[in-house]
Amino acid sequence: MSHRPRCAVAAVAAALLVLTTLTGCAASSAVPPQAPLVAPHEAEAARLRSAGAQVVDDAATASLVVVPRKSNGGLVVFLHGWGQTRWSLLSRREEASVADGVSDAGFTLLAADADGEAWGDPASVADYRRLIARAAGRYHLHDVFLMGESMGGLATMQLARTLPGVRAATAWFPVCDIRTMREARFQASIRSSWRGRSLAPIAPVQVGSTPMIVWASPTDTTVPPATNAAVCVAEARASGAPVTYFHTTGAHGDASNYSPSAVTRFFEKYRTPGA
Repeated sequence: MSHRPRCAVAAVAAALLVLTTLTGCAASSAVPPQAPLVAPHEAEAARLRSAGAQVVDDAATASLVVVPRKSNGGLVVFLHGWGQTRWSLLSRREEASVADGVSDAGFTLLAADADGEAWGDPASVADYRRLIARAAGRYHLHDVFLMGESMGGLATMQLARTLPGVRAATAWFPVCDIRTMREARFQASIRSSWRGRSLAPIAPVQVGSTPMIVWASPTDTTVPPATNAAVCVAEARASGAPVTYFHTTGAHGDASNYSPSAVTRFFEKYRTPGA
C-alpha cells in the first residue's frame, strides 16, 4: 500500500512531462521562425538588382550609384532633403517608386550624403559636382538630370544654372529662400553647413533657364510654397525656362508630389536625341 501513492505520483509526473513536451513541440511547430528584419532601402536595392541593375555603395565618398541593366546615357542625381542620406532615395515608397521608374527607363542614378547638411552651401554643391563628374566618367554618361527634394532644392537650382550638361531638373517642394527656414530644428544644421558665411547667395537662390517641373502643396507649412516653390518657378520663367508647376495636396512630403511616369517622360524628352 505504501508504494502505490508513490507509483501514482510518478505516473502522473511522467504523464505531465510527456504532455508538456508534446505541447511545446506543437507550439514551436505552429509558430514559424521570425524572418530577419530588412531595412526598406535594402529591400529596394534587392528589387533593383533582381531587375538587372547594379547598386554600388561607396562609403569612401558617401555616395550611391544605381546602374541600370541597359544604360541610355543619362545620369539622374537625387539631392536629398534635411535629415536624409544617400539611402533615402531607396528608403521611402514615394522616392523609391521614382527611382524604379527612371532606372527601368535606362537612367543611371546617383545619390550622395553631400556632408549630410546640404543647405546649398559651397562644400555640398562642390561635393555634388565632383561626384557627378566621377559617375559620368566612370559609366560613360553624357546627360545630367537633377531631382531635388526640399532642402535639396537649393543645390539643385545652383547646379542647374551653372553645371554644363544639365538637361532638365525636377523639384519636390523645394527650398528656394533660406530665410524662410525659421523652424528651430533647422538652425543648427544651417549654421554648421554655412560656417558663418553669408547666406545671401541663397536668399533667394538664383535660378537659370534649365527646363523644370516643380511640385508643391499650398498647405505645406514646412517649406511654404509662396516663398519657395513659387519663387523658383517665377525666376526660371523670367530666365526663359519652360516650367511646369504642379499644385499638390497635403503636408510636406505628401505622396501627391511624386509621379514616376511624369519624371521619366520629362527626362526622356530632354535626353540627347539618338543617344
